[in-house]
Amino acid sequence: MKLENKVAIVTAAGRGIGRGIALCLAEEGASVVVNSYQEESTKSTVDEIIKKGRKSLGIAGDITKPDIMFKVIDYAIKTFGRIDILVNNVGLASKTPKEPGSGPLGEIIAMWDSLYEQNLKAAVLMCEAIAPHFTEQKSGKIINIASVAGKFGFPNIGGPYNSMKAGLINYTQGLADRLGPDNINVNCVCPGIVYTDPYRHISEMVVKNQPEFKGMEPREWFLGLVEGKHQYPGLNIPPLLLPMKREQTVEDIGRAVVFLVSEDSRNVTGQSFNVDSGMIKS
Repeated sequence: MKLENKVAIVTAAGRGIGRGIALCLAEEGASVVVNSYQEESTKSTVDEIIKKGRKSLGIAGDITKPDIMFKVIDYAIKTFGRIDILVNNVGLASKTPKEPGSGPLGEIIAMWDSLYEQNLKAAVLMCEAIAPHFTEQKSGKIINIASVAGKFGFPNIGGPYNSMKAGLINYTQGLADRLGPDNINVNCVCPGIVYTDPYRHISEMVVKNQPEFKGMEPREWFLGLVEGKHQYPGLNIPPLLLPMKREQTVEDIGRAVVFLVSEDSRNVTGQSFNVDSGMIKS
């Protein structure tokens, strides 16, 4: 096993990509500290890890808040004695802000602030919170989950999300320079098209509201999108070009993370690693 005796923290691991990453790390031997916003989803992932014969600790809470960040780090150290891996998976693609804005630019400010908090600020603060621990032990692996949207700028998602993911990629590069002398690797994984809750919701809305897709199953529409058979309704963009014409799974993302936190990639740092069926070439 590539990660035997390693201890990992995975944020936002209650479902979707985060859960897939946590389970892949456990399958390679890691003990996994699971964070998710809700108690139920946190426990579900922890239970699944334990079923695989690995150790796990669940800490529910809003990981965008510094007190929860330090709680996760402190509990991990108290329980396992060390931390070897941090995976920052927290993120939100929704355009709906947590709180409504007011004034001429109120809605725009609220939307940008909300997506900044979820997609950039939380990961930056978690990296800064754990950096002293990694620096002291002269080792550590940090993975920030960004998106190909940070390189390509998907028009259906919009400027704030794309910008935050681009910022996270850039921050990762700078952090890799800063922490490299202390034997700490810092990389990004950029998922492509994954059928988790956001794409499931988009697919359901399209087949419900677009006449040309009425009667089609959401999953069928999604696979057609991946295969380039049709495009997003109402957007003046060509169909997605995925040379391999297949979706990405949460396991695909998880296995990429396993590679980047294992000794197989000990000289890989400051990189943004696309898992996208060849959609983005840089």
